[in-house]
Amino acid sequence: MDSVSVFSSAKKASIVTRLDKNLLGMLLEDAKSLELKTHEHLFQFGQAATHFFWIRSGEVAVYRPSYDGDEKVFRILKSGDTIAETTMFIDDGQYPLGAHALTDVALYKIPRQSLLALCQHTPAMAMYFLESMAVAVSQSVNRIDLLTMGNSAQRMVSYLLELYQQARSAWFSLPVRQAVLARQLNITPETFSRQMALFRRAGYIGARNSGIVLLDIEGLCRSVGVPVPKLDLKIPRRRGASLGDGLFQCCGYFKQTLS
Repeated sequence: MDSVSVFSSAKKASIVTRLDKNLLGMLLEDAKSLELKTHEHLFQFGQAATHFFWIRSGEVAVYRPSYDGDEKVFRILKSGDTIAETTMFIDDGQYPLGAHALTDVALYKIPRQSLLALCQHTPAMAMYFLESMAVAVSQSVNRIDLLTMGNSAQRMVSYLLELYQQARSAWFSLPVRQAVLARQLNITPETFSRQMALFRRAGYIGARNSGIVLLDIEGLCRSVGVPVPKLDLKIPRRRGASLGDGLFQCCGYFKQTLS
């Protein structure tokens, strides 16, 4: 693939904040363009992981199939996101999740060896990936802590507070549909919807479509028995402490760490 044309079409993707034109060309030299129709699979859970992917346009859901035949969606990935790049560092690795298109999707399919070669010849990139994986481990610990909280209402409030801190504003949007978010928090969609309605009626939050506003943070916390946090939005958010957008990432870190 011609590195100049690839660079031109990929300018807006977050990876280029760490890769100059030459390094980007090295990474994408053997990449192939791929297009998927809505609902078409990119890869299946357990399939041999020989490539990772860089989304040019559209949306992709990464999910884990459940025993009852349903899907637990871990994250919705969009233009500029990468998929499964950290899995490339595992010898004979398998994709830990499945991925399918939610819309028509255009992406780059990049061979595992291209990424490994770049890291071998560029120590700074290797260190970047080590840092990304360390952040992921920290987030995994936070996620386990969140999902083992006593009840669904506490998990919801803790998640909303994290989104509030990420947005640096009482106004923010949910990153995914409520039904998807409910499953990510290990809550039934019905329970999630009912609890949100209770919060609204009590005057703790306001909502419009996917937009949320926290009207009474102290009251919201006290209503579910969660300590009222001391959030100073003037202090920059620490790396690795995020629960919100990064909470359910498992195989795509570029956008999280570079945005």
